[in-house]
Amino acid sequence: MHATKRLLSYKKWNEAGTEWLKTARGKFFRIGILGGTVLLYPVGSILVNGPFIKFAFPWRFDAEPLPNSLAEIAKEEYERFLEKEKRLPKDTVVRNYVQKHLDNFESISRGSLGVRFGLCNALPCFARFKSQDEAYQYLKKNYPKSLKCLGEDVEIQWDTPIGQELVESLTLSENALRFLLLRNLYASEGYNAMAGRGITWATFSAFSCLFTYFLHTSRIGGSTAMSFLVTYAICTCMALYGSQEWNKLYRYITGIHADNVSAKTSFEHCEGGKEYYWKMLKINRIFRDLHPHLYTQIKVTGDVRDIDIPILTRYDHLKDLKEEDDQLKSVLEGDDF
Repeated sequence: MHATKRLLSYKKWNEAGTEWLKTARGKFFRIGILGGTVLLYPVGSILVNGPFIKFAFPWRFDAEPLPNSLAEIAKEEYERFLEKEKRLPKDTVVRNYVQKHLDNFESISRGSLGVRFGLCNALPCFARFKSQDEAYQYLKKNYPKSLKCLGEDVEIQWDTPIGQELVESLTLSENALRFLLLRNLYASEGYNAMAGRGITWATFSAFSCLFTYFLHTSRIGGSTAMSFLVTYAICTCMALYGSQEWNKLYRYITGIHADNVSAKTSFEHCEGGKEYYWKMLKINRIFRDLHPHLYTQIKVTGDVRDIDIPILTRYDHLKDLKEEDDQLKSVLEGDDF
């Protein structure tokens, strides 16, 4: 009896919806949904990461200007980038920040060096620490009981050996900071860093909307309200998946390229990159040991599952470069005699 009522209710709703879609308002609604799916995200993304990035970025990611010690290092790496790439400051606008909270252990970058609106970088919060003692005092004061990792609150006692080990891992050397700042510049050099996601989504969603309209109006769909909803949902999910995977590929390629170019800048940059990724792996292993729920998100090596670029891959890549640098360094030292 209840099943019959639900079936009759569905038929009634489907017939009413189908008739409404045939009206002028219904046709406008259908076109508006499909057009909005293609255009809303790209337009919003380009505006937020382009003309409005100077105002939107610090608010979106809760970041603040760099302290003086970090600002000086950032300026030196920026000038190094300009000299190496033969770029003019007016064509290479960069704004550097540091995150206020210690709930993210990677830099956040939005915008691009390829457009006049510029690039905004927010270094992880722990980049502000100049020494282990400063890190210890800051962490004990601001995070006395726990730190957040991948959405989980991890209880930490800072006076224990594992707590001190975490403090050490959260303190970066100047070489690591230089590598991180230069890497962020190279990772966002092209215009795709700003508009890539929007363009990719527009491309995939445009095809998905065409398929939606075709299947909905075909003999299979029958131009019914239910066929529109079902085909729209399926095709949009496929577009979302395809767009995300394409962006992962782009981030992987640009990330590895940025690591490679930055590490080859000098022996110190290569050492700094190796240190940074090793400490990221170590931090994750510590969190995994302290919180059992993170076993499903963090591997034994300290790598995070399902991230765009595995940390271990980046570390191994720099380790290989380090071996090449050591060989070159020994040759250069031999030429001094």
